[in-house]
Amino acid sequence: MIAFVLSGAGNRGPLQVGAVRALLEAGIQPDFVVGTSAGAINSGFLAAHGATVATTQAMEDLWTSVQADEIYPEGILQILWRLKSKNNSLFTGDGMRKLLQRALPPDVKTFGQCKLPLYTTATDLRTSRLYVFGDKPEAALIDAVQASASVPVVHPPVAYGQAQLVDGGVVANVPVSVAIDHGATTVYVINAGYNEQILSPAHGVLEVLMRTISTMLAQNILQDIARAKADDKVDMHHIPVQTDAKISFFDFSHSEKMVAQGYAAAQAYLAAPAPMAPMLAGAAPAPDLPGATPYVPPYMVGL
Repeated sequence: MIAFVLSGAGNRGPLQVGAVRALLEAGIQPDFVVGTSAGAINSGFLAAHGATVATTQAMEDLWTSVQADEIYPEGILQILWRLKSKNNSLFTGDGMRKLLQRALPPDVKTFGQCKLPLYTTATDLRTSRLYVFGDKPEAALIDAVQASASVPVVHPPVAYGQAQLVDGGVVANVPVSVAIDHGATTVYVINAGYNEQILSPAHGVLEVLMRTISTMLAQNILQDIARAKADDKVDMHHIPVQTDAKISFFDFSHSEKMVAQGYAAAQAYLAAPAPMAPMLAGAAPAPDLPGATPYVPPYMVGL
């Protein structure tokens, strides 16, 4: 069974759109899709509309239409008021909800109504557990995708039953294990959740926050892919898709360019497959720090 696994990506979601298009054009058709965070939005779109090249064009149209003030409509005064009022996030979830309502067909309301099996992940802040949606066909699709894409502090947790659900990437940013545990024997990981560059220092509270979350997620990526590498029954294809690391988390003006970059990256991979493409351990050299040495955890050795 073939699974496409789409990582968290934030506003870099269009990178995955181009990569998926390249895979589909090459005749690689998924039996099911798995997604986390922005990858859940893209996976949900694919599953609801069908995994076709035409669907990827509709996905591109969606991403290129997104404006930052649609997802993050609050101004500085509203943000300050939310902080003072002890709200759970800097922004409301209204913008995200409206985007998902545009992305998902109105007649596809549950996982069971999707054209392709779909699994998304979300993290419960009350129990610190990762939850997987998709095993129960009656589960509400839009609620699950919104929960998976709700970045802590930036977006409010999604109240779901007795849980407070946030971005699945907090626990597993590239949910390869979910794909393997659901029977995948061939996995195409489209990973837009890390970069190989040494970044300039972060400035500002929001940038420090987002950089911190990205760093945490990058380590989760390595751990999950390490499991797949150790499983000789899984044919794993890791396709890193990247863009300029300097692009702000809140900048949606580069979507068309990112689609092209993702397409080119996947085409290059298919032309010369390298199932375990280089990861952080060998990509960005660690700078020398006085009195400290970089630590390489066991799961990173050989990645």
